[in-house]
Amino acid sequence: MRKTVIEANGKNLQYWKDIWNYRELALNFAKRDITVRYKQTKIGLGWALISPIVNMVIMTFIFGNLAGLSSDGAAPYYIMVYAGNIPWGLLTRSLQSSANTFISNAGIMKKVYFPRILSPVGAISAFLVDSLISMAILTLLMFVSGYMPSFRMLLFPVFMILCVAIGLFAGLFLASFNVKWRDLAQMIPFAISIGMYLTPVAYSIDTIPEKYRLLYSLNPACGIVNAFKWSIIKEMSFDTVSFVISLIWLAVFVPLGIHFFRKTERTFVDIV
Repeated sequence: MRKTVIEANGKNLQYWKDIWNYRELALNFAKRDITVRYKQTKIGLGWALISPIVNMVIMTFIFGNLAGLSSDGAAPYYIMVYAGNIPWGLLTRSLQSSANTFISNAGIMKKVYFPRILSPVGAISAFLVDSLISMAILTLLMFVSGYMPSFRMLLFPVFMILCVAIGLFAGLFLASFNVKWRDLAQMIPFAISIGMYLTPVAYSIDTIPEKYRLLYSLNPACGIVNAFKWSIIKEMSFDTVSFVISLIWLAVFVPLGIHFFRKTERTFVDIV
């Protein structure tokens, strides 16, 4: 009889086979997160509608009205802001969830074996539900404002997946350090708050002077967020440089994230 060794940091293909065999667990994590997030709230999933709309109103007032910045193309300013908030929110929430996975799920991880990567994957699946709701609201706002989408809008799932991938694998990389250095958990939200102003979420990338554009584009989120906005706003031109840089960052985060995450899986229970 063939013997199979189950371990968190297995050196063979069994680990990846376990991910497939336990795939339904990721869906259960997603259902749990959605239920817990909106449990005992009066409007439930309605918060997935209210939060991005409030952010849109505030950022439109600050950047559009007070700062006097212009929109990308002919789209109303609030459409551009809403379109920028969707990928930014998905990427940053994926990053935070992945980075905190060993801490926030330590209880269940200490009790039973499963591929630990399924925990952040499940949480991110729940974030995707919120993002799809936001996309529905964005489409409605576009029709109400009279700004008709183009065929490029069909590409938005591609850029959403790329946002998830960058957030997930960058978070997996940070998760291994977050176990030992808890200050990192406090630094990540701070870095995200600053990063929002260094990413073309509530303003056009064209407002950045050309001589600083390459330096600005080194932000891993810049190209993906801008590409998502490009799929929504038909007058925008595609910024190839920033997008390629984001893909390079993703190519770096994938192997580093998997390597350090799997390395930490075996020993984190002794530290948490």
